[in-house]
Amino acid sequence: MEESELMQKVRAGEKDAFEKWMDIYSGDIERFVIQYGCTLKQAADLAEETFRNLHNQLDSISNEESLVCTLYKKALKSLAFVQQTDAPNETLFPFEEDQELHDQIVNLEMGYKVPFILSQFHKLDDSEIVKITDTSLETVEQAITVAFRDLGDAQLKKRLEFLNKSYMRMKSSFRKEQVFAKPQQEIRTTEKLKQTISKKAMISWIAGIIVLLSLVIIPIVTGEEYKKTSAEKYVERLKESFEQEIGGRYSELGLIESTEEDKLDYNYIWYGNQARADFESMIKRYEGVIDKTGTLNKKKIEDEYGKIINKLELPSEMANRLVKKPLANDKAKSGEFMKGYLEKYDVLQQAYFMTFIKHEQITADAIANESFAADKFIQKKDTYPEDLQQALDGMIKQNIYPTFIKGFGTLAPSYGKNDFSAKIRSSIHEDFGGFFTLLESAPFVSYPGLAHSLEDSVDFLLDMEKTLLSTTINDEKTNMLSWTYNELFYVIVGAAELDRIFGTDGKVKTEFREGWERIASAGEGSPAAYIMHMIISEMEATDWTDSKSLNRLGVYDVHQALELAKAGKLESYSISGIMQTETGMEIVTLPNPSFENVVQETYYSFSLYHDLSKLKKVSPLVIIGVYFYANDQKDPETMWHLYSKTKNVVKLEEFVDEWSQFDIDLYSLDSLQFDGSEETAGSIGFQRGNTHSVGTQMALNEDFVWEIEHIILNPMFFE
Repeated sequence: MEESELMQKVRAGEKDAFEKWMDIYSGDIERFVIQYGCTLKQAADLAEETFRNLHNQLDSISNEESLVCTLYKKALKSLAFVQQTDAPNETLFPFEEDQELHDQIVNLEMGYKVPFILSQFHKLDDSEIVKITDTSLETVEQAITVAFRDLGDAQLKKRLEFLNKSYMRMKSSFRKEQVFAKPQQEIRTTEKLKQTISKKAMISWIAGIIVLLSLVIIPIVTGEEYKKTSAEKYVERLKESFEQEIGGRYSELGLIESTEEDKLDYNYIWYGNQARADFESMIKRYEGVIDKTGTLNKKKIEDEYGKIINKLELPSEMANRLVKKPLANDKAKSGEFMKGYLEKYDVLQQAYFMTFIKHEQITADAIANESFAADKFIQKKDTYPEDLQQALDGMIKQNIYPTFIKGFGTLAPSYGKNDFSAKIRSSIHEDFGGFFTLLESAPFVSYPGLAHSLEDSVDFLLDMEKTLLSTTINDEKTNMLSWTYNELFYVIVGAAELDRIFGTDGKVKTEFREGWERIASAGEGSPAAYIMHMIISEMEATDWTDSKSLNRLGVYDVHQALELAKAGKLESYSISGIMQTETGMEIVTLPNPSFENVVQETYYSFSLYHDLSKLKKVSPLVIIGVYFYANDQKDPETMWHLYSKTKNVVKLEEFVDEWSQFDIDLYSLDSLQFDGSEETAGSIGFQRGNTHSVGTQMALNEDFVWEIEHIILNPMFFE
C-alpha cells in the first residue's frame, strides 16, 4: 500500500490502516517518551494513550494538518501531566556512555530538550518541530543550538549516533489492542497517569515555561547576533548533509571519490564532480552573504541545494523513479530522462572501466583463450582486491556487468540486457528504444562483418533509426548512436567489404537480399529504406550483380540521408558521389551537385563553433572541399582550424593576418582522389585532363577526424 493511500485510510478511520500506521510510529512515540525522561512502563502506557486520543479525534483533524505532527503534539501534551520519578534515573542501557548521555538529555530544560530530541533522534525538520511545540522557527533553531552547547562535547555527534542505536534496540511494550479498548477494559485510565505532581516537578514545569518565554524574548534582545549564529549553524548542517549524500552514493557505487590531485591520473572519477563544485561555490557565496548581512534566505538555499543533490541521483535511483511513474506516453519528459540517464551511465561506465584497467592482470586472466563467463568472474570476486570487489558489487546495482568484447579482446563494463532493462525500456516512450539497443547490444560491427546475426542487425538498425528520426537530444550519446547507425547500415549493405555479400555465382547472397528487402519495407520516411530502394533497383536491373549507388556509397551518405529525412527533405537526397575502390581509394568526379551540397552543409555545420566532432568520420575529400569553400567565403579562421594542430605551428592570429584569398574553382577540376591505403595518413590528388597533382597530405587524429598536414597549390589550379 502506497503511503498516501495509507494516510487517506487512516484519516477515514479504517482500523486496519490505523493499526498499520501504529506499527510504523508506535516505537517512535515510545522512544520519544523515554527520551523525555519517563520510565519504560510509562512509555508504553503513554504511547497507547496518545494513539487512543488521536484515533478518537480523527474527525476533528483537518486534511491540511500533518498526522505525524499531531501525533507528537498529543504525546507532548500528555507528558505535561506525567510525574517523572524523583528516584534516580532508570538504568536503560548496558553501556555507561549511553546511559550518561541519556541522563544529560533528560535533564536539559524542557524548552531546549524537546526540539533537540525531535531534531536529532526523530529527524523532524525545524518547521515540523514548530508545529509540534507551538513556537517560532527562531525559537526552535536557538533551542537546538543551546542544547548542543549545554551538552558540549567534541565527540557529541558520534555519541548521539551510538545512543540512537541503543534506543532503536530497546524492546517495545506497546499493546496495540489497548488503543481500541473500551474505558472499562483499559488497564489504566488517564487519571492514573496524572500522578500527583511533586514540588520538584512543578518547579521543573514552571522553569520550562520560563525557558520557552525566554526563547521568544531573547531574539528581541540579541536578534542580530542570534541570526548570524543561526545562519552559520545552518551552513554547517548543510555541509554535513552534502557529505552524507555524496558519501552514501559513492558507497553504493563501490567507488572512492577522486581528489583534485587525481585529475592528473587516468583513474579520475567524474561522478559527483559538478555537484561538489556547485555546492562549494554555493557555500562560499552564502558565507559571504552572512559576513555582509548576518542572515540567510533559507527557502532559497533549500531550493538551490535540492537541485544540486538531484545531480547526484544514481542511474539506479532514476530507473526506480521511472518504473514507479512511467513516462511511456510522455515523449518530452522521456527525452529529458534519457539525456540525464545516459550522461550518468557514461560517467559510471568509464569509472568502472578504469577499475578494470587498474586490475589489468586479473581481467586478462579472466579472458584467457578468449573465453569468458561473467557469472563465474563475479562468483570469484572474494579472491579479488577489496576495491575491485566493491566496484563489482556497485556496478551490478547500476545494471552494469563485466562483458568480454571479443572483437576488441578486452573486458568492459556493459549495460545488462535483462528483466530490469526491459522494465526501464517499457517505462519510456517507444521512440527512445534505440538508445537501449545501443546500450544493450554494442558492439554491432566486428570487422570483418557483423557482430550479430544479419536478422538481429537489421532489427537493431531500424530501432536506432526510429530513435534518431524522433529525438531532439543533441549530445555525445546521440552522436554515438548516429555513427553506429551509419556504420551498421554501411556494413549490412556490404559497402565496407563488397566480396562478403556476393556468392560464388557473382550475385548477392539470398540472406542479404532478404535483409535488404526488410530495410526497404521500413516506410517512406526511412532514410535507410530510401537508399536501399536505390541499391535494390540497380541490383535487380543487373540480375543482382552490380549497383553503382552501392559502389559509390560512403558512411557519410547515410548520415546525409538521415539529416534530410529529419528536415522532411528526403526526396532531395542523392548519394554524394564518393566512390570507393577495393584498394582503399576514394574518388569523386566533378562537377557533382550532391558532393557540393555535402561540402556546403559540412562547412556551415563546422564553421559555426569549429567543433571538430562535426567532422568525425567525414571523408577527407569533403574536408578538402570545405577548405576551398571557406576560401570562397573569405573565412581564413575556418581554414586554419582544418589544419593539423600538431603540424601547423602558425598561430591563428598570424595566419589570419597574413592570409589572402586565392582565386581557385575547385569544381573546375575533373576529379579528386584520396589514397587511404594507410590507416591514419593519406594524400589527396587533383586531376584535370591528363595532369595529376598530389600536393595535399592528410592525417587522421585520435578523434577520427581527418586534418590537413600541408597543402601545395599546383599551377594547374590557376589554368
